[in-house]
Amino acid sequence: MAAIDWRECTLDDGILRESAGDGRLVVWRPAVSDGGNGSREWERIGNVARGEIAVSDGLGSTAATTIRAREAGGGLIGRLLGRLGAGKGRRTYELPGGVTAEQVGERSADGLLVWLEDPSATLDEERIRTRWPDARRCQRLGPRLFLVEGVGTKSSSTTAAPPPPEPDDASPRKQGEEALAAARAKGDRTAEARALTDLGIIILNEGDPRGAVGLLEPALALARELGDVEREADVMGNLGMAMLHLQQPDRGRQLFEQELAHARSRGDVMAEKIAMEHMGLVNAMVRNPRGALEWFARALELARSVGDKHQEANLLWLEAINLAELDRRDEAIARGQEAIALFGRLGKPQAGWYGAYLQKYRMGLFDNEPMPTAPGIARGPESFLGGSLTAGALAAQAPAQANPKGTTGPGLLRMALTATRAMAQFAGSGFKTTPPDVRQRRLQVCSTCEHHTGVRCKICGCFTSAKSRLLQESCPIGKWPG
Repeated sequence: MAAIDWRECTLDDGILRESAGDGRLVVWRPAVSDGGNGSREWERIGNVARGEIAVSDGLGSTAATTIRAREAGGGLIGRLLGRLGAGKGRRTYELPGGVTAEQVGERSADGLLVWLEDPSATLDEERIRTRWPDARRCQRLGPRLFLVEGVGTKSSSTTAAPPPPEPDDASPRKQGEEALAAARAKGDRTAEARALTDLGIIILNEGDPRGAVGLLEPALALARELGDVEREADVMGNLGMAMLHLQQPDRGRQLFEQELAHARSRGDVMAEKIAMEHMGLVNAMVRNPRGALEWFARALELARSVGDKHQEANLLWLEAINLAELDRRDEAIARGQEAIALFGRLGKPQAGWYGAYLQKYRMGLFDNEPMPTAPGIARGPESFLGGSLTAGALAAQAPAQANPKGTTGPGLLRMALTATRAMAQFAGSGFKTTPPDVRQRRLQVCSTCEHHTGVRCKICGCFTSAKSRLLQESCPIGKWPG
């Protein structure tokens, strides 16, 4: 069945429609009023991006997720209570009309959006219950539209199918190229913008920033044409990183400032902390370590508030680099030790590499050893995993070393980031891989996540087809453990 045009779907009074530039239906339904603290709850309901649509007995259905959020009460006390009630990994949302609400509880992913094919008829709960007798809840959203919960994980001809197993040779580059070709063949402009973005990031990871710009700039124009603010911000951040690789920090700063403004306007803490890290990077690149430290500290506070341990560790190491730039050795060493300890608790191989470089820095040694190589294996983690583009940006920042003995001082800590690329050369033989059933469960979780593009995670930047294979890897917001 062809995709439904959600714009033509009539909603009941009181239900708010959120602008979703990717062709999804996202609505806000008033849920619970709480007179005790002056706040009320909402339920955010949306269909899963690119979810399969099934039709049976005149009813269409597709997988849906729900999130509850609490609107802060009036005044400072109400807003404070709302923030205190939000736990780690919780998002802040801006509802249509400007109201701000904090996520409460966990996302539910066992639902369906169900609609009546006949535009002249009205759908009732009795028909829903006849079709799904074991449903936990049936919630009317409009004359022809219901949310049905408690059925999304069961085997049924009307539920969205789990993602098919990916072939072993499904490289991110191949995925991106196929997604772009399919989007253009169908004339799907939203999918084209998404595929252009993913492919641009893949090419940037492969070491071709000019080629990346050639894809990211049309992706940005298309996102603006579609009015897709969230995708526009995503593209701007990655286009800004390409500009840093091309030694154009002024253009990068402009893009990061817009990225940050968009994130704040949407109340998107996940996007805001990434934009803050980008602002720190551009300050580091123009040799403003104090400015970089200020931005990294802000990003670190947000990363900790949402429980993103991986970004927390990266930011601690970035702080160490810039403290070393200011010749604040003791603080740089302490921050580096914090990063290494956290990487170790996460089971990340960076712990060993960073520890070796920190020890050389502590002892005032230099490094003139070439990066290890392994013929026939990927030349860097970006080639197979993706992730942060920080290493390349800082490598581009660093001037040629005048010391004939090798790299010393802050350059040693920067080199640790670049050395991380070389670790991937040994991943094929040295890293443990996940069993097929574990990998498929990981991919299933990613397929229903709003931060997943179909190829990569917008939070950590990793390509999920590869990351899901590595046992020590984990979701940055804890949806699947390492």
